[in-house]
Amino acid sequence: MHATKEDGAGTGDAVRIVLRPLGSALPLGFLVFGTGMAVLGGIQLHLIPLPMTHQAAVLLLTFVAPLEFVASLLAFVSRDGLAGTGLGLFAGSWATIGVQYLLAQPGARSPVQAIYFFTFAVAVVLLGVVALKGQLLLAVILLSAAVRTALSALYELLGIGALQTTSGIISLAITALALYGGLALLLEDTTHGTVLPLARRGQSRTALEGSLGDQLGDLQQEAGIRRNL
Repeated sequence: MHATKEDGAGTGDAVRIVLRPLGSALPLGFLVFGTGMAVLGGIQLHLIPLPMTHQAAVLLLTFVAPLEFVASLLAFVSRDGLAGTGLGLFAGSWATIGVQYLLAQPGARSPVQAIYFFTFAVAVVLLGVVALKGQLLLAVILLSAAVRTALSALYELLGIGALQTTSGIISLAITALALYGGLALLLEDTTHGTVLPLARRGQSRTALEGSLGDQLGDLQQEAGIRRNL
């Protein structure tokens, strides 16, 4: 793509911007995210016995966290700041939770984790609110994850078993949503059209259904192209 920039003297400088097509990172992110939520739900609902918590921690550290991190990097390279930020936050969260499970006594509660969970829940709510503008499925998953995290924080403080159980049930519901989203996004990416509904709207819908001109019209204002972030 070629663009022309006018300087203060009225002369034009030719600027060439090269766009490199990439596969979508979201299917990987969704499927891995759903797997991680299934592990957390299994721990909270005692489907995974407490003595096996360390094995669950290894799964989070070796499978979920690194793949979410890779998906985050690819999302940023693909110019999707919302997806990159969300996947990056959760990649760090999976690693943090995995290390905590490795170091702490299985089943132990911690006010440190409670503060972390509360703060992380607020961050995820902010992402979910932004996602409401264009990616409703992603918004539902993020807001559900925020509720689950807040319940986990309350459990860490109060030790009420019902809070942990409810959080575990929500974890498994998020797993189902994430697996559905991963399948829908894979089908969308391979067929270049909507097969399973994802409730896209706004710019998210235009990105799939609009012309190349629609998507590149405001390219000069995007991070990596404009002078300052």
